[in-house]
Amino acid sequence: MHQQNTHSIQKNADMVQLNIKELCRARGFRHPHATLTKAGISNKVAIDMLKGKKKYLVIQHVEVLCKLLRCTPNDLFTWTPDEPADDYPENTLQIIRKKQRLDLNEALKGMSLEEIEEMVKGRKKEG
Repeated sequence: MHQQNTHSIQKNADMVQLNIKELCRARGFRHPHATLTKAGISNKVAIDMLKGKKKYLVIQHVEVLCKLLRCTPNDLFTWTPDEPADDYPENTLQIIRKKQRLDLNEALKGMSLEEIEEMVKGRKKEG
């Protein structure tokens, strides 16, 4: 029985994926690869992160990414249930469930200069 549970866990492990590309897009980074390498992440690691092919993260990279992207470690990952049986409210992975993110560049394209200025002014008042 224990082996069956381990197999089930390993099978579903690919459902947690890196969310770096989407976070860069949401932050409005036009050149995510250059941004990551400028922050000290190697060329190969940056490519793998952006393609979602990186299977593990070095703790130092988590800190660099969180500072760069102004996010929490949870934001670095997304989860998509592999099977309906995994999709229940008490599943602790629900907190990182994949959601539609705002694309800053796309959002700004549809706004007038005045709307953007008002948004920025409102943000400065909050901060």
